[in-house]
This record gives sequence, C-alpha cells and structure tokens, in this order.
Amino acid sequence: MGTVRRILTGLVAVLGITAGICGVSAQPARADWLPQWAPFGTTVFTFGDANFCAGQIAVGLEAAHGMPGHVTAYVTPLGYLGGPCGNHIVLGWLGSAGGGSRDVYVHTSTVGQTQTVDLWVGMGLAKLFANSWPLQGPWAEWYLVVP
Repeated sequence: MGTVRRILTGLVAVLGITAGICGVSAQPARADWLPQWAPFGTTVFTFGDANFCAGQIAVGLEAAHGMPGHVTAYVTPLGYLGGPCGNHIVLGWLGSAGGGSRDVYVHTSTVGQTQTVDLWVGMGLAKLFANSWPLQGPWAEWYLVVP
C-alpha cells in the first residue's frame, strides 16, 4: 500500500508541474509591461500656440492591458509660463503595424490633467516620438518592445 501511495503522490506532482508548465491552470497573460528606452527623456519643452508662452508636457507610455500590439500614451501638461495657451502634441510611431500619428491638444487650464491615447503600434520592436506641432522645440523619443 505504501508503494502505491508513493507512486500516486509522484504522479500527481508530475501532472501538477506539467499542467503549470503547459499553462493549463495559468491566468491569461497581462500586456502591461513595456520595455522601453527614452534617450532624450519623456518631457516635451515647447512654446504655446498663443502669447509666446513656454511650457512642458510629460508623455508616459504603457502597454495597453489585454490588448497586444497597443500602446497607451499618457499626455500630461506640467505648466506654462505666460499663459493662457496650449499646444498640439503629435505622437508618431513606426512599428510592425506600420507608421502612424495622433494629434493631442493640451491646454494650460488642464495642468496635471492627463489625456489618455490608445495607439495601435503592432507587436515587436517599435519607435515612438512626441513633439509639438508645428515643431518648436526638442522632442521626446522612445524605442520599445511592444508585447
């Protein structure tokens, strides 16, 4: 009886390990982690579209949850000097889904209020940049691996 119990215990352990490795009892993968490198930083410094005011806009990127190939961009105005004014921020990308761009308008009255934008970039290696439009200053740029 002891030998049968040991064999059954070993068999259950092997089946449990095999099920775990094969993903039988695993939860669905989450696409939140986004490996990225931003050599020029993640802040766009720019002049506003009126009153020649200067400001800065932060852009953050994450993988869209449950949507492989999508990147969520968070565009947040950090403040302007000499407002009121705002900026058109262009988010441009090149990935496995091709190239594209999205325009986001940021106004001084929304300081700290984040605008969320979904971008279909495609899975794999991608490049994304953010700059004001018309071009007025240095841009932010990312190299990423999109899950």
